[in-house]
Amino acid sequence: MMNKIMKEYSARRLKVGSSDEAREALRGLNNEENNTGAMTCEDLPTKKSKHHAADKKKIVRRSKSYTDKDLSRYAKALRKTTTLEELNLGWNKITLLNKRFNQAISCNSTLKKIYLIGNEIGDRGIAKFADALKQNETLEVVGLSNNQISDKGVASVADALKTNRSIRKLYLSSNYIKAEGAKLLADALRVNASLQECWLNDNDISAQGAEAFADCLKVNQSLLQLHLWGNDVGDNGASFLASSLKFNRSLRMLCLSNNSIGNWGATSFSFALMVNQSIKELLLFDNEIPDEGAERLAKASVSNPSINNLDLSGNKISVDVLRVLESYDAIRV
Repeated sequence: MMNKIMKEYSARRLKVGSSDEAREALRGLNNEENNTGAMTCEDLPTKKSKHHAADKKKIVRRSKSYTDKDLSRYAKALRKTTTLEELNLGWNKITLLNKRFNQAISCNSTLKKIYLIGNEIGDRGIAKFADALKQNETLEVVGLSNNQISDKGVASVADALKTNRSIRKLYLSSNYIKAEGAKLLADALRVNASLQECWLNDNDISAQGAEAFADCLKVNQSLLQLHLWGNDVGDNGASFLASSLKFNRSLRMLCLSNNSIGNWGATSFSFALMVNQSIKELLLFDNEIPDEGAERLAKASVSNPSINNLDLSGNKISVDVLRVLESYDAIRV
């Protein structure tokens, strides 16, 4: 799975997943629309149309100014389809308050991926959608980044995760999630055993939210990737998460870039890497790590055969130390 994570995560050399939502997870900056096999608006079933939603596997209709009124046609398609696996309605004006659409999601048995990045869902809309997720048994990827969702809305998502057993990837980047929301999600992941990737980049969970995830990781054994870029977790939050790696045996990627992490946080991870043998990618670029912390991480990486990507680029590392770090196979500077 990790071999698929080869796309650029940001201006730095950060690896990410290959899906639409993964490329857009930080702020949804990707403007390319993948229309391969996609179903256009004209392809949707009408009285005169020869095309049918039941014959399609993928619908991609981004940036069309769609509102909830337009969701009714997709609700009809979701009820009739026997093959539709992916629905991408990103960058529209959808609030998810369309009752028919949410009912269709709850009973649909073919859809595996739904991307709703960059809409206007908010807390009210996500509460309705989360109710549908409690009933749906096939969705594996849910993209909700950049949707004005706060801790109140995340409470609904967390509640759904306690019963849903199909979702593998959840994208909630660039919302209004703070420490309380992070605590609710982390609490849900104590009982959820199916989620493998959690994307919370560009929120504001702080050290308190990081601590909640750290406690969760001590017992959760299903999560493979945790993305917390740009959440102001600082040294305290980094230290909490580093401590959890001494107990966790499932996490493969941890992203804590752009989090004001300094020497203390880096040192904490150096100790963790000497114990944990499962983490493969630790992304700490664009922090405030000085020479001392960088050197300790480098030495720890040598004793850890599993780590293959330790990204320390964009930190406060001197030229002399950078030259030394370049000789380490796993380190990116």
